[in-house]
Amino acid sequence: MDDVANFPGAGEVPQIILIAVKESYWLFSGDEFLNQMLLADGEFPKPVQCLRFPDSFEMRIFLGPDQPLNDFWGINPDIVARLRRDEHLIEIDG
Repeated sequence: MDDVANFPGAGEVPQIILIAVKESYWLFSGDEFLNQMLLADGEFPKPVQCLRFPDSFEMRIFLGPDQPLNDFWGINPDIVARLRRDEHLIEIDG
């Protein structure tokens, strides 16, 4: 995991937040930046925060019982790998 304090803009509220269980990813917030984040050369607020959960049970506790997962955009793991490779991703254990 990366040290959050080393990222530009550390301490600011992230504008894009992903949630993850293993290698499955969803866009939790920042829908307005989705298209640009998906593009390899897109301009979007950085860094992207990713809340990682050990299993779907823990993620369900975070989301709450009334929040359907299909309300969120699924994100291809290759996009997350690119964000990680380009050092635009902060991963935090949820």
